[in-house]
Amino acid sequence: MRRLLLLVALLCGITKLMAEEPFNGIVTHPDGRGIKARISVVGRDKQTMADGNGRFGLTNIEANDTLLFIFKRDTLRVAVEGRRSVNVVWTVGSDFYTAKEDEDLVNFGFGYVKRRESTDYTSGISGERLRATGCMSVVDAIMMCYPGLKRINGELCLRTQNSINGSSGVLILCDNAEVNPDSININDVKSVEILKGSNMYGFRGVNGVVLITTVTAEDVLKRER
Repeated sequence: MRRLLLLVALLCGITKLMAEEPFNGIVTHPDGRGIKARISVVGRDKQTMADGNGRFGLTNIEANDTLLFIFKRDTLRVAVEGRRSVNVVWTVGSDFYTAKEDEDLVNFGFGYVKRRESTDYTSGISGERLRATGCMSVVDAIMMCYPGLKRINGELCLRTQNSINGSSGVLILCDNAEVNPDSININDVKSVEILKGSNMYGFRGVNGVVLITTVTAEDVLKRER
């Protein structure tokens, strides 16, 4: 019976994934630098973050949707107008922008939809905040900063989540790879985000996902400067 329930959950996750349609986008400054903006869909519970190159992905965007870009204190609204992707060049601090469909982005499929949209996630926990707890363990530091997480039978769990497969443990990813969090040096952590009940990672993510990003060589150089 337990195996049957697990198989049903897996099939449901796959079916939902196949029904989704990717919408890739890029938002940059006029000089080509990526804008790490937060993007949401006006009037709908969809939101995501662009990466350092300005790349972002959403799913099932409708022709009449409007995207809201937020970067620091500046905002920009861009109507989808039936586009299947969007390449936005934005002069931050003004309402001046250009937006066009990019066929390369369309053909990229789910390429930019690595961390898909979420209706409920934290605004992020910085590595500095984790280290300020005084904890040497990444997991202990995360739990101190996010009380909604706790250990149950050795697993890291969100208090409100329950799983039909008998496990309530969250999926833990570091730089998009599944890891044992005890192997991560807290001094290498740049940021942490927690997604609640995220089906974007299939049935493994239904109990929630902890996304850990580590510092890059570029980040180290910035610190030294």
